[in-house]
Amino acid sequence: MKKNLAAALALAVGVGVVGAGAGFAAGTADDLINARQAEMKVNMKAMKAFVAILKGETPYDAAAVQAAVKSMTDAQAEGVAKDVWNASSQTGATVKTGAKPEIWTDAAGFAAAWKDLDTATAALAATTDEASFKAAFPAVGAACKGCHEKFRQAE
Repeated sequence: MKKNLAAALALAVGVGVVGAGAGFAAGTADDLINARQAEMKVNMKAMKAFVAILKGETPYDAAAVQAAVKSMTDAQAEGVAKDVWNASSQTGATVKTGAKPEIWTDAAGFAAAWKDLDTATAALAATTDEASFKAAFPAVGAACKGCHEKFRQAE
C-alpha cells in the first residue's frame, strides 16, 4: 500500500483541473479513459475474488488477498503515473466514460474517496485469517460504493 497514493492522486487531480487543455496529459482523452477503465477492471477482478472468499466459495488465503490488494494498488499507482484523471479526459472522442463531472469540480471529495479506498485496502492487506478478512472487507465495499455513487454515472 502506498501511503502517499491519495496525496499523489489529489495532486494529479489538482494539476489536471488547473492544467486542463494545457496538453501535458500522457495521451489523448480516449487513451486516458481507456487506462482508467482498465484500472477499474483490475479493481472489479479483485473485488470478485474478495466476495468469493466472503461467501465461502473460495477458502481464505492470505497470499491471495495480498495479491489482489497489490493488483489494485499497482493499478492505482499506474493511473496516477499516467494522469488518467486529468481534466482533459472528461469526454473522449470515441470512448464513452462513466466518470461524472464532479470528479473535477469536487477534486477534494474525489481525493478523499480514493483515500478511503486506500485505507480500506491497506486494512484488508493486513488481515491474517478469515475472521479479520471478514471484518475488514466491508470498508472496501463501502469505499467503492461511496465513490461510485458520487463520481460514477449510473449505467
